[in-house]
Amino acid sequence: MVDIARPLFPWVGGKEKLAPYITQIFPPNVKQYLEPFGGSGSVLLSMAPVPGRLDIYNDLNAELSNLILCVKEKTNVLVKELRFLPIHSREVFDFYKDFLDHKEVTLRNIQEELEVLDDRTCFTAEQAAELRPILLERMELYDVQRAAAYYLRIRGSFNATTTSFAVKGMDLSRFLYLFFPAAERLRDVAIENKDAIQIIRERDGPNRLTYCDPPYFGAERSYDSRIAIKYHERLHRVLRNCQGPVVVSYNDHEYIRFLYKDFYILSFVRDNPMAKREGALYGELLMTNYDPTPFLADQLTLFSDLETEKLRLKLVHIPERAIITL
Repeated sequence: MVDIARPLFPWVGGKEKLAPYITQIFPPNVKQYLEPFGGSGSVLLSMAPVPGRLDIYNDLNAELSNLILCVKEKTNVLVKELRFLPIHSREVFDFYKDFLDHKEVTLRNIQEELEVLDDRTCFTAEQAAELRPILLERMELYDVQRAAAYYLRIRGSFNATTTSFAVKGMDLSRFLYLFFPAAERLRDVAIENKDAIQIIRERDGPNRLTYCDPPYFGAERSYDSRIAIKYHERLHRVLRNCQGPVVVSYNDHEYIRFLYKDFYILSFVRDNPMAKREGALYGELLMTNYDPTPFLADQLTLFSDLETEKLRLKLVHIPERAIITL
């Protein structure tokens, strides 16, 4: 069983280090887990798969969804496209061989599927004509060259913004080991490319957990502030009406505390890698539509004492009543 995998690439607002603190308040035994704002998938990758639970990764960014899909379905082709192959190190080759020895094929080659359509012992010409557009559409989803280009763009940009070039050496071979655990963890994960609010509405239901990590308030520099406020308010309205448990991450801002006053609110601080001064901290919030206190009895101690104190979750707001009861 896969226990944990790391993100394949850095991402603005990525939650790799915070994942243990976020997932500790997730209710157990849910039948579905949804990340509408998937990003690098750091929280999902940190969670072990559970038989009977459907895990769903979604991101509106088509380049990002395509990259995650190619990691899942075309791992070897993507590795080749990124010029990880040929492998010159025996140690890295042994790692790669071990992965192939244990990797289960989860998707038949679409090109072979198309070739079967031309076999008249299998399909009539009319049936083939009806099926071909469907398979061609599926093939477009697995654009490995586009995925590789986007991966390089992320790795080559400053703080993973994808908009600015970072002047630094980049030995891609040292990231090879990240691909195979991620591909294995994503094996049974559904990959979607939809608007977050749309998929929340589609997938919500009793005993279905939604974890939202939307763009932080005031941090969307490419958006008009009035449009951004309306989006945050719309997102809150949708989440407030969810039948299943909801967990939301945000930056600690008075407006967000006000907007989510009908949720339980927990706060903590973390280091701010985007700041130019040493020791800068950043306030984070976690909101839930259910009472999270039963899950806070045992605080994690994965870090040093100083790190533990900074990241310790503190309940700072209790609503008049929980929206849902677990």
